[in-house]
Amino acid sequence: MTKILKFSLLTLMILGLSPLTEMSAQKKKKGKKGKTATTDDKKSDDKDYKEIVDKCVKYEGLFNIYQDTTSGKSYLEIKEDQIGKEFIYFSYVADGVLDAGFFRGSYRGSKVISFNKHYERVEVIAENTSFYFDEDNALSNASGANINRPVIISEKIEASSEENNSILISGDAVFLSEKFQMVKPPSRPGMKSLLGGLSKDKTKIKKINNYPENSEITVTYVYENKNPQRGGSNAVTDLRNISVNYQHSILEMPENDYTPRRDDPRVGYFMTQVQDMTSFSATPYRDMIHRWNLVKKDPNAAISEPVEPIVYWIENTTPKELRPIIKDGVERWNIAFEKAGFRNAVVVKEQPDDAEWDAGDIRYNVLRWTSSPMPPFGGYGPSFVNPRTGQILGADIMLEFTAITGRLFRAEVFELAAFETDADYAAMEDMGDPRMCSAGSHLQHTMMFGLHSMRAMNVDKASQEEFVKQGLYRLVLHEVGHTLGLMHNMRASTLLSPEEIKDKSVVDAKGLANSVMEYPAVNYPANEDERTLYYDVKPGAYDIWAIEYAYSQSLYDSAAEEKRLQAILNRSNEPDLMFGNDADDMRSSGRGIDPDVNIYDLSNDPVTYASERCDLVNEILPKIKDEYVIDGQSYHELRNAYFVLTGEYGNQVRVMTRQIGGVHYDRAYPEQKSENKPYTPVSEKDQQAAMDALAKYAFAPDAFSVPEGLYNYLQQQRRGFNHFSSNEDPRIHSRILMMQRSCLSHLLHRNVMTRIVDSEVYGNTYTLDEMMTDLTDAIFKADLRKDVNPMRQNLQVEYVKSLTRILGEKSKHDHVSKSMTLYELNRIRKNMKSASSPSTLTKAHRQHVIKLIDDALEA
Repeated sequence: MTKILKFSLLTLMILGLSPLTEMSAQKKKKGKKGKTATTDDKKSDDKDYKEIVDKCVKYEGLFNIYQDTTSGKSYLEIKEDQIGKEFIYFSYVADGVLDAGFFRGSYRGSKVISFNKHYERVEVIAENTSFYFDEDNALSNASGANINRPVIISEKIEASSEENNSILISGDAVFLSEKFQMVKPPSRPGMKSLLGGLSKDKTKIKKINNYPENSEITVTYVYENKNPQRGGSNAVTDLRNISVNYQHSILEMPENDYTPRRDDPRVGYFMTQVQDMTSFSATPYRDMIHRWNLVKKDPNAAISEPVEPIVYWIENTTPKELRPIIKDGVERWNIAFEKAGFRNAVVVKEQPDDAEWDAGDIRYNVLRWTSSPMPPFGGYGPSFVNPRTGQILGADIMLEFTAITGRLFRAEVFELAAFETDADYAAMEDMGDPRMCSAGSHLQHTMMFGLHSMRAMNVDKASQEEFVKQGLYRLVLHEVGHTLGLMHNMRASTLLSPEEIKDKSVVDAKGLANSVMEYPAVNYPANEDERTLYYDVKPGAYDIWAIEYAYSQSLYDSAAEEKRLQAILNRSNEPDLMFGNDADDMRSSGRGIDPDVNIYDLSNDPVTYASERCDLVNEILPKIKDEYVIDGQSYHELRNAYFVLTGEYGNQVRVMTRQIGGVHYDRAYPEQKSENKPYTPVSEKDQQAAMDALAKYAFAPDAFSVPEGLYNYLQQQRRGFNHFSSNEDPRIHSRILMMQRSCLSHLLHRNVMTRIVDSEVYGNTYTLDEMMTDLTDAIFKADLRKDVNPMRQNLQVEYVKSLTRILGEKSKHDHVSKSMTLYELNRIRKNMKSASSPSTLTKAHRQHVIKLIDDALEA
């Protein structure tokens, strides 16, 4: 025995200690002064425990919660059998202020947590559920290597009870802080939060609801800012003090026979990503789709009632006249579930006015209605799941009254440009949920277009009411689809041809799109004889197929079950089952590659449909002044009609641009023997048709023209000093330029230009030089020998500036794109110098263009 070891043992003996491990030492309970616990110490602990709880109201449930009747201080009780056990933590915004990034019903996700005791403290561990290790693989012995399992809370034990086998920790320390979940969003460069610092004095527990399987604590977080640096809307009463009501929920981990179902790229479900760390596969994914635990009462029956149906409650805030439509719309999902083997899988009930539960109770799935001052959406259908399995545990559907009204709550969006912009998409993500659904806002835009068109064309009231009814069906079906686990399917609108959309027999049989999870254009043709459905009012072929994959069941063994599911998935390349989600869609410049995966489009020939829609707008615009100039009213509604109609026009020219440089994809697996290759460039014919349509509807000298005399009447109704920060005159040319700029930002985006070049090696025949030549000609050629009107002057300068930026030092465009850009700038410069200039304004404009090019080339 070494001298050091002998010395260590001797020291321990002198101190009266045994050489115990930390684990065994921890098991010896300590008294208040660090001595070994005695019976008297235990009695003393029980006494401390009793002194605390006797002064409190007890909320009994999964975790008992005590609240002091005098001070309001709270305590969380943890039973001995809850130590080391896994629970699910979930949180959401019960009420907030949109200016600060919070709105009612905003889900913040769920995570697995465990409570652990460490000496005289309780630690809450956030479990990492993102990785899988096969227990039979030796690598599982290293499963904790370099994978974070953080301690998110560590609180001292306030008291313990031997009699109750439990301990108390401060509930205030746990729930009145942001330890469980970051409530205030992190700051971003260039974006200053409206929220100040968290006030410890004003933050308080608002409500405690406790049940055997879940504990819910609602906290009012108050953020103080003594010197606000930015303003807010009228919804913010006092910028110095902003309150957010936030609910924390702790749920018991479900114990059932639920079997996770794997994700597949050919069908779109929200899912939990899990990586197999012991797999040799190139795609070592064990991703699980999100779905309810729906089980047949009779497993042997082809169609059976479920043991427990998916129950939705219509909140008692819902206008009574809408409730029958909502109930019918939700229960139409049973069409899809019957194909999956379930009868009455979805049930809808109404919340009584005297209900003892509120809509925020996570035990209930509620369709909730609000009428917010700044609506963040028209509808929102989030759910929360067990991160271990993907089982959906609860869901709400938030519906905004604005989705079915004709009011413009974000007039500046209509005033300046088309509705879906890069900034709008980023703003959705800033709200805290990247899955944020803007289907309701989209629906409102399309409904306003339809209603203004109907009014201008003197369509009867009954048809207008049917139009609104179909829109409400569509909204409810879409948001309920999200709560069933379904992602968006932005490819669904290309199901039918432009001719088939006008054929009632075809539409009645197949619907307008193959899924209600789309953001399509409203189907409103100019010719009354061609009107079929305005919106889909039941699940489409894709929806039925997707529900079958997620929810159908069998009694097969695992190998046979996998074969059955694979057979379902192998139908993905059928024409009626096309799918593409938000990750693929082309709503923003440079995003996505497949023009079929888009929003505001309809039919398998989006350019033809978009051209017809532009023609319809041009037909309706001359009629709106006579319809909306009414005695006793201001001209505000006429202004709204103009914005909505021309905004739809802007959306459709944006749709046209996506064909240029587009590439169709097919995610079918080899064994499916698809007729398509994984990547097929859009044909030169279709790209040329899109460029020709853009030349006519977006860039021509007479594009965006309106009837003479209309602009004089686009006056907003005065309301106090609401237009104090800017003049109230309509910004005609700025609005047109914004829509044209939206087209150019995509056509000249580095991703698009590079893809045109790259795709030449696998089939693209509409080359970059052809595209750039056609684009320059569309913007300049028509008025080289005559005066250039102000709209075209703005467009030409914007185009030249865009080209010069491509040549700039900060440009990330590829060399081929820069070379072609240089060529076009020189061609434009030559044409400007040789062009005739009848008027002084045109002369000045052409000198401006030449100066911009010279400066860029000399830089």
